[in-house]
Amino acid sequence: MSVDKENQLSNRPVPENERVGWKAPLFNILGSNIAISELMVGGALISGMTFKKLILTSIIGNLILVAILTIQGYMGSKEGLDTYSLAECVFGEKGGRYIISAILAISSFGWFGIQTGVAGLSVQKIFPNINLTLVTIVLGLLMMIFAVFGFKAMAKFNYVAVPALIILMIWGVFKATAINGYSSIVNYIPSSTLSLAEGLNMVFGLIIVGAVISPDQLRFTRGLKDILIIGIIGFAIISVFQQVAAGILAINSPSWDITQVLADLGFGTVAFIILLLASWSTNVGNAYSGGLALKNIFPNIGRDKLTIIAGFVGTIIAATGIIFRFEKFLSLLSITVAPMAGVMWIDYYIINNRKLIKRTNINQNSIISWIIGSIVSFISTRANFFIPPINGIVISAISYFGLMKMSRKDTKNA
Repeated sequence: MSVDKENQLSNRPVPENERVGWKAPLFNILGSNIAISELMVGGALISGMTFKKLILTSIIGNLILVAILTIQGYMGSKEGLDTYSLAECVFGEKGGRYIISAILAISSFGWFGIQTGVAGLSVQKIFPNINLTLVTIVLGLLMMIFAVFGFKAMAKFNYVAVPALIILMIWGVFKATAINGYSSIVNYIPSSTLSLAEGLNMVFGLIIVGAVISPDQLRFTRGLKDILIIGIIGFAIISVFQQVAAGILAINSPSWDITQVLADLGFGTVAFIILLLASWSTNVGNAYSGGLALKNIFPNIGRDKLTIIAGFVGTIIAATGIIFRFEKFLSLLSITVAPMAGVMWIDYYIINNRKLIKRTNINQNSIISWIIGSIVSFISTRANFFIPPINGIVISAISYFGLMKMSRKDTKNA
C-alpha cells in the first residue's frame, strides 16, 4: 500500500478489498508490544513483588487488556475506521477532533519519547562516551522516517525486529537462571512491596493506550476471529512472557532500566543492538498512531506529513529525559485514556446498537462522563482502591449511560 493510498484511508473506512486478515495487523501489534517498555514494567514489578505475584499480576492484567482490545477493536474492524474517527462520532465532531484526538496524540508522543530514550541508552551502553541527548535526537528523527511509509512497511520492519527481541529474552532467561538457580528465582523476596492493585495499574498503564487505539491496526482485519487471534497472541501471551522474563533478568538488579539490567548480566553489543532495533520497531507504531491522531485534527494535511510532525514532537520529548519519569507517565496514561473506552462502548454497543451515529460540535455528555471517569481513576490511584483504570472505565460508562437516558427524557418531555 502506497503512502498516497494510506493518506486516502486515514479517516475513511477501509474497503473489503484492502482488508488483510490477522497476519500483518498482528505483527504491527507485536512490533508495538514486543517492546522495551514491557521489559521495563517487568523490571519495575520485580522490585516490589515476589516472582509468583509478578506472574499472577501479569496474567490478570493482560487477560483484562485482551478483553478491552476485543471490545474496542471490534468497533474498528466492523466500521473499518481508526480510533480517532470512531471517537469523533462518539464525542462529537469537535469534541473527538480537538479534545480526544489531542490527548491520544500526546500519549503517542510520550511513548515515542520513552522508546527513543531507551534506544539512546542502548547506544550509550555500546559507546559510553557518546552524548545521550544528541544520539536520542538523531535516533528519533531516523525512526520517524520509517513511520511515514505506513502500515505495510511497518509490518515488514517488524518481521525482523520481533523475532530478534524474543530470542534475546529467551537467551537472557537461560543466562539469569544459570546464574541465580531456579529455586532462588521462585522463592525471591523483594526489598520493597508493591500491592496487586499497584502492579495491575502499571500493567494497564503500559498497554491501555495500545488497547484503546487498537482500531488503528484492527480496521484492516476481517472480523472477530482475527481480533481474538491478535489479542491472545499479541497481548496476552507475548506480554506475560516479556514481563515474566524481564522479572527473571532483573532479580539481581531490580530496575525499570533494562539496559542496565542486561549490562549487569554481562550482555554485550549484540544485546543492545537488539534493544535498539526493538525500540525502533515500536516507535514506528507510535509515530504512525500519532500521525493518525493529528490527521483527525488537521484533515487537510497528509498523514505522511503529520507523521513527520508526530515523530519530531516525540523526539523533542525524548530529549527532555521522559524516560527517567517512566512510572509516573504510565500512571497518567491509565488515568486519562482508559475512561474514553467506557464512553465509546456504551455509545456504540448499547445506545446505538452497534451503529455509528455521527455528531457535530461537542457531545457534552461524553466529555463530562470521560472527565468523571478520569477523576475517579485519579482518586482511586491515590487511595489505592481496586484497579484505577478499570474504575475509570466502569464509572465513565455508567455516567454516560445515565446522562444519555436523562437527555432523552428531557427531549421527550419538551
